[in-house]
Amino acid sequence: MINKHYQLDKIVILSRHGIRTPLQNTLELLEQATPFKWPKWQHPYGYLTTRGGALEVYFGHYLSQWLETHNIKLSVIAPKIFVYANSLQRTVATAQFIIAGAYAGYDIAINHKYPIEKMDPIFDPSLRDDSPELKQAVLHDIEQTNQVESIFKNLASAYEVLSDILDYRHSTLYAKHQCPLADIPLKLHLEKNEEPALLGALAIGASAVDAFLLQYYSAFPKEHIAWGRINDLAQWQQIVQLRNQYINLICHTKTLAKHSATPIINTIDNLMQQDNTVNLLVGHDSTIASLLGALEFETYQLPKQFESTPIGGKVALQRFRHLSTGEYFFKAEYIYQSFEQLHNGQVLNADNPPQHYQLQLKNAAINNEGYYSWSDFEERIKSFKIN
Repeated sequence: MINKHYQLDKIVILSRHGIRTPLQNTLELLEQATPFKWPKWQHPYGYLTTRGGALEVYFGHYLSQWLETHNIKLSVIAPKIFVYANSLQRTVATAQFIIAGAYAGYDIAINHKYPIEKMDPIFDPSLRDDSPELKQAVLHDIEQTNQVESIFKNLASAYEVLSDILDYRHSTLYAKHQCPLADIPLKLHLEKNEEPALLGALAIGASAVDAFLLQYYSAFPKEHIAWGRINDLAQWQQIVQLRNQYINLICHTKTLAKHSATPIINTIDNLMQQDNTVNLLVGHDSTIASLLGALEFETYQLPKQFESTPIGGKVALQRFRHLSTGEYFFKAEYIYQSFEQLHNGQVLNADNPPQHYQLQLKNAAINNEGYYSWSDFEERIKSFKIN
């Protein structure tokens, strides 16, 4: 519902890339976790797929329609669109497809800094510091969640379901560890210039679930999705918890979130000072999770989705101007395709929109119309300023 008392003045859309193939660095681990053969893909590992591109075209078309409902029209803003992606194939290609769907035929540059497949520091979750102090702070954060034991207790049934799907008891990994999947020891990996990781049971679970989700979103035949061993949405709901909790612990906890998100938050702050009306940034689930953690958004559960950072999902950071007072306000929405919209490859438009979920800030006052003071949010993002 559009509030006619407010005009959308500026927006930064932070998108996760669209549907990709599995990541090569997880293949060896996945092959050890099951006696079954993993399917071959028609694209290189970690690349946006053709289907992923098509769905981003649909998403781009919808976004242009949605912006028009806010009186942000291409005829006015064409020179005021800025697009920047991480320098990986899947992120650059996602940006290209979004813009093709939104503004086909217009000369809108897709900016990225490095040759394809070189990670841009703005989007790179790798540690820039591995000091004992940082490591201690990360351990403290995880312990302070006061949830670690309850998290893994709550994941027990998810591990059981995943073990059955993988037939883990007949795998190389079981022969090596001789224990249930859930009991494979966890090890926090924090090394400079490498991505933080929680090795062991949770990493195995998250990687396997990611591979199954990509099969499902790519509309593999039912008998080829997890070898036909996932039979209902209840199983999906259980096993996706493993992936969500991995991302939460590695990307969303306080110290790691701040460490990872500071470059992207500084980029967003800079963009908000520029003339561009629409800004599109394309990164990863880690980019979104760390941003939401660092800026202290409330915990959320996205309706009609099991993933907390769904593939192709977009966080829209919006600045509104109150038409009568001229005062600026802030609103954030997660705009994403539902679990079934992704699986069915549905065209997105006003009649079949993606899901919209308003994100809430911790420790911030919201007015009766659902907006935060822009100055409060601006103060929050400027606290991350790198001198």
